[in-house]
Amino acid sequence: MGFATVAYDNGQTFGALTLNETAVIERPTGVLTANSLLSLFNDGRWSMQGYLAGSRFSAPMAPRGRLGTWFNDVRGELGLHTAATAQQGFMPTLQVTGETRLHLGAERYATRVGASVARTFDGIGWRTTVMGEAGGWWQANARTVVSLTTKPMQLQFGDLLGDTEGTLSWVRGRTTWDATGGIRVGEADKRESFWGSLNVTWPVGAGLQATVSAGSYPVDLIQGLPGGTYGAFALRLPGGRWSLRRATPAPVPRRRPERPELPTTEPLALVMGEALDSLGIREIRVWAPGVREVEMLADFVDWIPVPLIRQPNGEWQGYYRVAPGLHRINLRLDGRELAVPRNLARVRDDFSGEVGLIVVK
Repeated sequence: MGFATVAYDNGQTFGALTLNETAVIERPTGVLTANSLLSLFNDGRWSMQGYLAGSRFSAPMAPRGRLGTWFNDVRGELGLHTAATAQQGFMPTLQVTGETRLHLGAERYATRVGASVARTFDGIGWRTTVMGEAGGWWQANARTVVSLTTKPMQLQFGDLLGDTEGTLSWVRGRTTWDATGGIRVGEADKRESFWGSLNVTWPVGAGLQATVSAGSYPVDLIQGLPGGTYGAFALRLPGGRWSLRRATPAPVPRRRPERPELPTTEPLALVMGEALDSLGIREIRVWAPGVREVEMLADFVDWIPVPLIRQPNGEWQGYYRVAPGLHRINLRLDGRELAVPRNLARVRDDFSGEVGLIVVK
């Protein structure tokens, strides 16, 4: 149970009460992990995040040749990871990832390589991401562990990028410290992204563990969730064994970009949301109750009439790629004459008609 305050990259800041639950089943042949997070934001909205991950390991094999000099055993792993989010006012997201890894282990260190394929529904459509993985950990002493992971990936539309993250975990007395730092290179806009966090966990009595954490995390380009900076405090209830690698804090609540309000006092209105991913995909909503069909014509779709989808409350909705800047746009209702949304500025076009102007930031 905890409280977090998060400043998202889109300029919005929210506080949230959080309830997090984790269950782990460990066996020599596999691991099954389930996690859920419920967040209640200070504006009355809610969000839920959860994942279920399972791995199956092969029997250990003795490495041969030079590998036998450095490692004690070799094991294969097959895994399946599912993650989902549901947020008030937004489409849910879902990610299903199939993973395969090869582990090389010794008494105080290990390394791994692997690959995975993810299918993701980000609220707009299904996408495929191909990822690689390389990493390892080293136990410096009985109370200190260092780990490093790098993940190159290719998003569906060809964007190449790589995330590299390192973690230092140590125990001093009865307090556990976790420091993390990461870098992303090769995002679609060719910028580098950095993030980091510090988490401190200590016992407070009666079996309770307290965790204070602060830091930042990057944009989730696969599910289309914004990055942000955060501070959080949580109490962990007693419920099983406690170990160094389970001392990480509860996940930080994430929210998708805020949806602009439609002016429903107008007979015909249009609003455009913020970019949902690195490609500039945006949600477009039209208030047009009582019509049978709404088509959009605009410079960013080459003036080809594209349909919007009817919603139960009189809205019409679509998702299209729109770059920042000034754009011209029109609507066609029921396949008849064009109409300019009443909440947009009007200008004359090249064919003696009128179009609406919208500024996209």
